[in-house]
Amino acid sequence: MRVYRARAWRPRSRAFEPLESSGSISGPRGWRFNDLATEILYTAEVEALAVLEVAIRPGLETIDQILVATIDIPDDSVVNLADLKITLSSNWNARPVSDDSRTIAREFLDGMSRLPARAKKPVGLRVPSVLSGSDFNVLLDPARKSEYQATITSRIPFGKLRKTGS
Repeated sequence: MRVYRARAWRPRSRAFEPLESSGSISGPRGWRFNDLATEILYTAEVEALAVLEVAIRPGLETIDQILVATIDIPDDSVVNLADLKITLSSNWNARPVSDDSRTIAREFLDGMSRLPARAKKPVGLRVPSVLSGSDFNVLLDPARKSEYQATITSRIPFGKLRKTGS
């Protein structure tokens, strides 16, 4: 299965490491589906959603390019929330993010650790996108990144996306 990860690139940015997940435990309290104690790798099932997730963040005026990476993960290795009996809070899509939605990544990783030793363990959890009612993000377990193959596949000049006049 192929998923996508995008990153804003600015002059003097450090290199884009598609499987680096430490950014998920930054910010004041984490991101939408994880808290500061739960590192997770955010990806999208669709390339356009991965780009959109970056493009809506503050600081667009400083973005030079958006880099997109494809990440190949084992087939049949992504589960749905219901498969693990994880329930989204009623305000999971609130803006700004509510603290109770930040438990999802921890519930996923804890669920994997409770599976029997010989059980096939998924590497990813499919979660809904706040930005698209028909597309999904995939939270990947960063401890399993040796099972993933990542390649930077696109460099989108962001100036073209920013221009509004002719």
